[in-house]
Amino acid sequence: MSNAQATQAAPGTSASQTATSQRRVQSTHPMNSSRLLLDLLALAGDGDSSEGWDAVIRRPAMRSLMMALQYREPSIVQHSRRVAGLAVGVAQQLGWERDRLHVLEAASLLHDIGKIGIPDLILYKPGPLSTDETELMSLLYSIAGDVLQACQADRDLIRIVLQSPYHFNGASHDFNVIGTQMHQGARILAVCDAYDSLVTPQAYRDDHTHGQALEILQRGAGTRYDGNVLSALKRWFDLNGVPDPALADGTENYQLQPQELLEAGSLCHVFSYLYLLESLYDGFYIANLNQQVLIWSHGLETLTGIPWQYALEHRDSNRMIQYRDRLGGPVAVQERPAVSTCESRRMQTTELQLRTGSEEWLPVEVQTLPLIDSAGTLHGFAEIFRDTSGTRQKGHYKDLKLMASRDALTHVANRGELRKQLERQMRDYRDREYKVPFSVIFLDIDHFKKCNDTYGHAAGDEVLISIARLLQHETYSGEMVARYGGEEFVIVCPESGLRDVFQKAERLRAAIQSAQVIKSDEFRVTSSFGVATVEPEDEVETLLNRADKALYMSKQQGRNRVSRLTSQELRDNDPELVTPPIVAPNQFVFETSLRACVAADMIVYKMKAFVDNYAAKLGEVRKDKVELRLGSKGLVPYWGSTPDRQPVQITLQFGDERSATLRGASKLIEIAVTVIPQGWCKDPAIFEARARTVVKDLREYLAAEQDTLR
Repeated sequence: MSNAQATQAAPGTSASQTATSQRRVQSTHPMNSSRLLLDLLALAGDGDSSEGWDAVIRRPAMRSLMMALQYREPSIVQHSRRVAGLAVGVAQQLGWERDRLHVLEAASLLHDIGKIGIPDLILYKPGPLSTDETELMSLLYSIAGDVLQACQADRDLIRIVLQSPYHFNGASHDFNVIGTQMHQGARILAVCDAYDSLVTPQAYRDDHTHGQALEILQRGAGTRYDGNVLSALKRWFDLNGVPDPALADGTENYQLQPQELLEAGSLCHVFSYLYLLESLYDGFYIANLNQQVLIWSHGLETLTGIPWQYALEHRDSNRMIQYRDRLGGPVAVQERPAVSTCESRRMQTTELQLRTGSEEWLPVEVQTLPLIDSAGTLHGFAEIFRDTSGTRQKGHYKDLKLMASRDALTHVANRGELRKQLERQMRDYRDREYKVPFSVIFLDIDHFKKCNDTYGHAAGDEVLISIARLLQHETYSGEMVARYGGEEFVIVCPESGLRDVFQKAERLRAAIQSAQVIKSDEFRVTSSFGVATVEPEDEVETLLNRADKALYMSKQQGRNRVSRLTSQELRDNDPELVTPPIVAPNQFVFETSLRACVAADMIVYKMKAFVDNYAAKLGEVRKDKVELRLGSKGLVPYWGSTPDRQPVQITLQFGDERSATLRGASKLIEIAVTVIPQGWCKDPAIFEARARTVVKDLREYLAAEQDTLR
């Protein structure tokens, strides 16, 4: 009986009695969360699933998911069917047997089911996704994994779907799963999915031709994709011809019936609820009354270190998850949240400590939800975890991690993250028995100072942001784009030789030249490139140094070009590329003198603020002389375009009392200032501008007068 019926049945009941009755009904009535999660678990159905297609995933579950996908967007169903046809054909080329083909076909048909819960504004956005939108999209495969676990699908099917976005070289997942460690079905699905996406128009780009798509895929062979799978795809095309990208089987014309619409709409709500759980909380699992896990989320896998496969096979979640109370004391089995929730049939929130995969105890808030159907039957429970430590909170922890590894303006990797990636690539290169080279691309935006001077620094920032986005769009996910400083960028290209990386750099150069970064016909942005590939004797510094010298060659030869350089060419080439430029005497020495109204022995104390504010490093310090250094050298010896990458040494020589003169009651002491560059500065004018700025700042801190320049 509903609340309204209960109220009508007792017209004489007081308002307070009615309120109490309603609270009691609400506390025992199944919550909407319970209904949605039970709808999800109902996909598994009943009966034997040991033969045929039902051994992979039960047909009713498959039908329900495909109807929901059709309800969400018919074009996704068409894409999935085309991908499934390609994947099965490639697998046959690789010798797969019939039963395994069923698994791959089902995985291909279902690999995009996570898109059911993504809003249109994100799924069909015709421009770059924001950080929050990207984070939501990244949950697509985790959601698919949750749903397929609920369907009790074949374990290989789930693995194929979950691993299909992985990169073959492991770069996408911290190198935890590399190469053939990935399920071959996932490698096949990745290639076929990418091919069909390339030849199909998207909201953010036009379609590519068959040849263009194969060329793009081939450039990712060994990094993003498995080269053997690509070869099998080409063989399949040779045997069967190129399929029509508009391939259809009538599904797009199929209209869901009213009952099907109702069922599909209900399932869409389930997907939306899963996105809520995955995005707001740090992990969750669902178990039946026997404590057997039915769904184990990716977030909980990360928190506990327990893989989903193990969790599904384990028979007792109580023994698998280790708790302590919030003060660190033991928690008896009968006191665990799941036990008390199932006994009371009420949701509860508990503060506990959870043992993590790193064998640490993490403070968490656990919400335990009883799964009660409309008839009042209890079917199991869900536990939802929120990290309360303040160090790994969802969003906050990711923001801190991004701040530490990303450039604040362009949001590509910063120099620190670049060094980590280069050191990792260097270790992999040295550890492998068969040396697979990697390469770097060094690029510099031409005439960037002119852009700033003509259009302002805001326009200059927009150029940097636009170039960074273009580089990210034109490179593969396994490659890293980093801002090295100022208008300089570095791209790390795993498993790429010199010829391949030269072609890639040339393609990037042409893309930048043709892009209208600034809305002006008078100024077109171009870039100069230098490329180098790792060699056996290389260190990180020597590899970057060689790429930077190749960039210098491009600059010297007129800009807007690509140059490459090997260590042998470096030794045999123009001496200017091997040794620092030979310059005229005093061309890189800036001398001047200051006169300060302060005693010499007090200047050191007065300069403390200068040293602190500019993070200067003190060298020799005497009563009559001070040496200090501003800026720091990068991974390469050449000067950069920003003050922090234009290191200089400053020497202050104080005159003695005989050189002092009187101005009223104060002494004026003469200070000889010498500025010389550290590292290699190629342009005397740049050095002079840097030296004058340093002296000007120093003069202001000392409240001094500038006397002479030499």
